[in-house]
This record gives sequence, C-alpha cells and structure tokens, in this order.
Amino acid sequence: MKYIFILKAVIHSIKHRKFSVFTSIFAISAAFAFLAVIGCVSFGLAATAVNSSLAFPLIVGPAGASDTTLVMSTLFNTDKPAGTIDYEFAEKLEKDERVSAVFPVARSDSYQGVPITGVESAYINEISQGFWDIDPMIDAKDIFGGKNSDCAVVGAKAAMRYDMSVWDTFFGSHGTVGDEDAHVHDFKYKVCAILKPLNGPEDFAIFTNLKSVWEIHGHGHHHEAEDEEHDHGHHEAEHEEHEHHHEHGKESADGKITAVLVKTKNPVYTAALEREYSENGFTSATDTGRTVRKLMSYMNKAEDAAGFFSYGTLFLVLIMVFVTILTSINERKREMALMRTLGIGKLPVSLMIFLELFLISVSGIALGTFGGHVLLAFCKPAIDFELGINLEPFFFTKVEIRGIFWTLVAGIVLSFAAMMKIYRMNLMEEISKE
Repeated sequence: MKYIFILKAVIHSIKHRKFSVFTSIFAISAAFAFLAVIGCVSFGLAATAVNSSLAFPLIVGPAGASDTTLVMSTLFNTDKPAGTIDYEFAEKLEKDERVSAVFPVARSDSYQGVPITGVESAYINEISQGFWDIDPMIDAKDIFGGKNSDCAVVGAKAAMRYDMSVWDTFFGSHGTVGDEDAHVHDFKYKVCAILKPLNGPEDFAIFTNLKSVWEIHGHGHHHEAEDEEHDHGHHEAEHEEHEHHHEHGKESADGKITAVLVKTKNPVYTAALEREYSENGFTSATDTGRTVRKLMSYMNKAEDAAGFFSYGTLFLVLIMVFVTILTSINERKREMALMRTLGIGKLPVSLMIFLELFLISVSGIALGTFGGHVLLAFCKPAIDFELGINLEPFFFTKVEIRGIFWTLVAGIVLSFAAMMKIYRMNLMEEISKE
C-alpha cells in the first residue's frame, strides 16, 4: 500500500510539473531520434557500398589512378575518371582464364548532373532486375546491339526526377555540372528503357552504347582540335595525330574507355590480376572489396564521431533533468515532510525521486527510439531517392544500442544520486530553517 502511494505521488508530481517534464522527455527523445537517423543511414550507405563491391571484385583503370578514384568514379559515379585506357585491355582481360566476365565502361558526359556512362549490353544484363518500361522494338537481352547507337537506358530514380519516359530524347553535356569545359553535344539520345530500382548508384545513372561515346568524342575532339589550331595555332601535332587516326578508319576517341569492371573466378586471381595490372606501367587496378572496406572505416569513424557528440548531448540533457529535479526538491520539502509524518520512511520517499528521474529517462529513450524509426520510415522514399540507398528504417544499429545502454546507466546513476540526496536530508530541519 505504501509503495502504491509512492507511485501515485510520482505520477502526481509529473502531472504537476508537466512543462519541465515534457521538455526533459522531448530533449532526450530528440537526441535518440538523431541517433536512429545516424545509425540507419550509415548502415544503408555501408550496405549499398558492400553490395556494389561484391558485384565487381576488380577494377582496372588508367595508370596513376588511386584506388578511391577508381571505385568512386566507376561504381558510385561521384568522382571524375582519372583518364582513359585502350579498349584492348578489356579484350585482353576477357581472354584471361582467371576472369569470368569483363565490363568496359566509358564516362565523361552527363545530363542535368546525372552521369552518362557508355557500356555494352552485357553490363545492363548483369545489373538489371528487369525494366519498368522498354521500347518493344528493342531486344532486352541485347539492348545496345544492332544499330541502337543512340539508345539510352535510364536508372529508375533519374527517370523519376526528370520525368523521363521511353522514346523521350535529350542531349548530353561534356563533363559534369560546374565543369569549366562543360558544353552540350549535338548527339541526340533516345530513351529506350527504364530500369527497375536497384537501390544503388545505378538508379541515378544513364547508360548508353559504348560505341556512341566513341562516336561523340571522336567527332568532338576532331572539331576541337581544328578550332584550337585555327584560333591559337599551337595544336598542330594533335591535329596531325588526329588525321593519322582517320587514315586508319578510327576517330581519336575510338577504343578508349575509362575503366574495366572485372569479375574474377576467385579472390586469389583478384589479387594476382591487381598486381599485374598495377605494375605494367599502363594501367592501375584495385581490389574493390578492400577499397570499399577502407572507405567504410572512414565512414565508421564519422558515425562514431557523430554518435560521440550525440552521447554528449544525451548526457547534458540528463544533467539538465537531474538539476531540474533537484531544484524542484526545494519546492516539495513540505510535501515530502508530510509523507514522513504519515509514517513513510526515508527510503520510500527517496525512492520517489529515483523513480521520477528514471521514468523520465526511460520515457525519453522509448519515445525517441520509436519516433526516430517511424520518422525514418516516413522519410524513407525521400532518403532513398536523394542518397540512392536501400534504407531499413526499423534496423537497430550499434550506435543506437550503445546510446540506449549508456543513457540507462547515466539515468540510473543520476537517479541514485538524487535519491541519496533526499535520503540524507533532514526534512524537518530543512523546513524549520525556512
């Protein structure tokens, strides 16, 4: 009966101080909602990166390109390619018995900031999980075959953002948004298919026929060389080299790619090929999985740093709640003294303060955790769209679990400290002083 009275007294005290209690619970909840967002978004980015790295264990690109540049410019389309290599390297890798498949890629253009990448039909077959829509005249298994040089396959989210549909046409720009050398090509692309969502960087990409990239930049470089020779008179050697390629029936960009994505038969072959293609003086190669793990380690450090500041915020909030409770004690001395006169001992009265602070902590944790994940579920379409990740809104990450653990520990410690202050206080003497 005594402890039921104490519980009722705690509830009465919370109702009496609704504003301060609500503020305290809201502050803890906001910090935990932030932790939920950090954890889930970081996990989604990591999962997307790992899935992408598993698809292509090895990337071969131009000599001097760093591992990070090769990965970011080919798999994630967030960096500029370091240069080009001859298509012959893709052909050589294709004949290697240690290789199960090769996918040459060539990227230097964009549309409204969306990268345009030249690939072969095999690459689309490799990544595709079907099409939202496709031109019925196009063979889905050989989408860039035949005379489909102007065909463009658009990622699901790029199509949604720019309201693109099959049979639409557009012009690509050389480089990316903000490049000094950016200019619009006169080559018209036609949308022949839209991919189903892949929950990865491919959703924000446009793929076109590899040969069309050679055609565009072959003619483009030719005209640029002529213009510069006419205007500045110091590109004669380049122009002569260009003419030499014409004599052999090729444009200057023909046979050039930015990288080769390679599927190897086992990790041992991946390591051997990486070494070979990094030491030949013409190319660089990287083990995709190892490079992505390095990137993830940096991301984990950023996640830990954000978590550390969140933990600090939580601790400060708990201190604020603790101080608020102690401040309210002075206002409640008579109330607690009355409870003592009714025969309620020092321990039960002290326990009331402990329960009040502990309930505020637990309520903040519960509401913040629940609210954070519900908010993530509500914002999932927008987050997926903007970041190109497959977000799991109700997945609990280690940064969040640590936050719950340490907040509970801190809440118990602070609650116990407040409890001991009341336990040691002589309420009758304190009231008589007033």
